[in-house]
Amino acid sequence: MDSLTQIVLGAACGEIVLGKKIGNKAMLFGAIGGTIPDLDVFIGRWLYGNEIDAMAFHRGFMHSIVFALIGSFVFGWITYKLYNKEKRLGTTTLKNWIWLYFLSIFTHPIFR
Repeated sequence: MDSLTQIVLGAACGEIVLGKKIGNKAMLFGAIGGTIPDLDVFIGRWLYGNEIDAMAFHRGFMHSIVFALIGSFVFGWITYKLYNKEKRLGTTTLKNWIWLYFLSIFTHPIFR
């Protein structure tokens, strides 16, 4: 899949999990989650001199189920802490954010 399709898939996951609670912002956060596994492209190009090794690195850890589990907790906790401030306090739970990031990151390698 191309990057645009991954963004749309992540946005759909965001809408499913938090769409009724935070509105269209859920699609934005889901789109970000759907893009996170592809950010290792920048690291792979920096670490390796050729495209084959960089692509092998890209299809590695950040496209694994382990990363989906770890990343969903890390990004979910960060977003929960940054999003739930004064006027939005109590609108979402940590579990909501973890679930949003898990779905958007987990679906990325499945539909690549």
